[in-house]
Amino acid sequence: MSRVRKIFISGFIILNFLSMIRVHLPMDNKIVSGIYKPVDSYLSFFSLYQSWTMFAPDPSRANVHLSAEVEFMDGTKDTYYFPQASTMNLEDKFAFGERFRVISDVIRKDQNDFLWVDTAKFALRKLRANNYHKIPLKVNLIRHWNEISDVETIFVPHLTKNTNFNSYEFFTYEVL
Repeated sequence: MSRVRKIFISGFIILNFLSMIRVHLPMDNKIVSGIYKPVDSYLSFFSLYQSWTMFAPDPSRANVHLSAEVEFMDGTKDTYYFPQASTMNLEDKFAFGERFRVISDVIRKDQNDFLWVDTAKFALRKLRANNYHKIPLKVNLIRHWNEISDVETIFVPHLTKNTNFNSYEFFTYEVL
């Protein structure tokens, strides 16, 4: 086996070993984040990153997704629904599902309001193909959520979906 190939294989093994260690380290530590920046890039690129928000001791208690409603000058409206893993096929869930869940969790938070203008513009671009002849006036970003009940108080059978969502319009982007 050539020397270059041995170095490549060794690097691959080391990178994956460091990835296994990384997921057990704190995310908000600047020293750890600085050291593991290449590993974090690798995990993000291949959608291998998994946050601890899904696991004990304190998993997320809410189902959250986003939509954007665009109002046009002629009075019509169109809505873009940001992708959700629950509506994706198996292939898309594997490739993109976790990324979209994380995106929804990040964008909806008030401390990340600097992302809202770009999110509104993204939704506008997605809807422009179907509405190319209309002039957009504004884009409303909307949070949709429902609480996940405690399994000890209310048992919900597997694959049962709660379709009752609360909604809140949290940002309006004026186009014109």
